[in-house]
Amino acid sequence: MSQIDSQKQAMYSRIYSIESDISSAVGAINGARNNIAHVEGSVVSLPSRLGKVRERGYAALGHLEKDIDLLSKKWTEVSPSVKQAFASSVEPLASQANSLQSEVRGLRIMVDSGNLQGSAVLASRLSPAVSSLRTRIASEVSKVNAPLSELSSGIDNVNQDMKVAEQTVEFFSQASFPMKQEESPVLAVEGEILKGDKNDGTLYFTNQRFVFEAKKEVVLEKKFFIVTKKKIERVVQIDQPIGALKEISKGRVGLLAWTGIYVRFKPDSREEDTQFDVEGWEADLILRFYDYIIKGEADNDIAALKGTTTTQAAPTMQLLHCPRCSAPYTREIFRGQKTVQCEYCGTQIVVQ
Repeated sequence: MSQIDSQKQAMYSRIYSIESDISSAVGAINGARNNIAHVEGSVVSLPSRLGKVRERGYAALGHLEKDIDLLSKKWTEVSPSVKQAFASSVEPLASQANSLQSEVRGLRIMVDSGNLQGSAVLASRLSPAVSSLRTRIASEVSKVNAPLSELSSGIDNVNQDMKVAEQTVEFFSQASFPMKQEESPVLAVEGEILKGDKNDGTLYFTNQRFVFEAKKEVVLEKKFFIVTKKKIERVVQIDQPIGALKEISKGRVGLLAWTGIYVRFKPDSREEDTQFDVEGWEADLILRFYDYIIKGEADNDIAALKGTTTTQAAPTMQLLHCPRCSAPYTREIFRGQKTVQCEYCGTQIVVQ
């Protein structure tokens, strides 16, 4: 490599460093602009999104109204100063960055043409100018982002719960089973049941029940042993009162040890303990919402939103007699259970 080529490579390295500094500074400005737009857009859209899921019957997560209202008030308080700071202190620096970018492009042209002496002089001027601008931009952007940080964190938390609510009402709208009186959807997650035919399906949690609905492929038509027509049927494989669950835990499931959950049932439920293959974050979500249900928080939120009285869990040893044969019912009555079957004559007994 000739001396001139070596000098050019050295200049190109300096240009790359200068361009990198400018790119970082411009990125910080765009990041602040995007943060403002994200916060403002979320504050506007979240009430509408919440209204839609409430209209579709989702009454859980009663904290959402309060959280969204608080975020809106905070944004109303800080938005004027944040927007003013960005317009007066950050936007002018963006113009300077664009001007320096133009000069750097001219510097690259000088090097390409072989004007190494002139390019060295220009690079010596641009390098400290860009470094100084980058420092100023970082300082001014941090002043804009500081009041947005708490808002963004709160919005992310609300948005996560909102997505859960939206997904839940969508899954429940496709379910094949009817909702019971005073029953309200809380969570729905897709997963695979790891017993029997190991079907994919949906795990449903209401304030009263746990249901797993499998999706089974049914062949409608074959031609020369080739399936030409089929459909998906939804079949309820597990339907238990929420109180029939002994515990839910997260762990490794299946032969390949994927992340999933173990659902263990109480003996009187007559349901086998079952593993479900779900994503790791979905397993955490299920544990959180199961805890939310069994502690009675879901019932409290639902009752508050609907303006009703909280339904208390049925006593586990409530005294019931069969209306047909008068035999006593001696098994445990689970929370969320509305009817039980007489052990002697099979008559359905309503739980009061």
